[in-house]
Amino acid sequence: MARCINVLIVEDDPCVLESLAGHLAAMGHRVVPCGNATEALAALRQEQFQLLITDAEMEGINGLELIRHARKSYPDLGIIMMTAYEGKYPMADALLAGADGFLSKPFSLRSFSMILERSYWEAVSRPDWWDRNMRSQNETAPKSAAAPSPAK
Repeated sequence: MARCINVLIVEDDPCVLESLAGHLAAMGHRVVPCGNATEALAALRQEQFQLLITDAEMEGINGLELIRHARKSYPDLGIIMMTAYEGKYPMADALLAGADGFLSKPFSLRSFSMILERSYWEAVSRPDWWDRNMRSQNETAPKSAAAPSPAK
């Protein structure tokens, strides 16, 4: 997986949000936590993310609606949906809405990390992902005077 990716987490349970954000930050990723889908949509408009992780059951806009909007507006975004209500929000519905990964709560951080990795690679495998994302990274990367010498 890339060293540092921008991850948007949408979760209305502060304990789960803090735990996942802390885990991702410890892995070296930049995390933007949101308590609901409205905040997440605003964050998506403000900056570029490589991965969206959303809860399904939330007040207002639910996770499936958020996924549909995100997939339509940000087609190269990796998306994971998590839910404690698998009967109400089955994996098939999440995948049809545009999710790349699905987690049923409760889950271990190991399971979370494996789904995160797979969903990220699903996103980077989409056509034109590399062109769009590497171009923007190269434009913001600091220019060095000399290329680093190869390791011996």
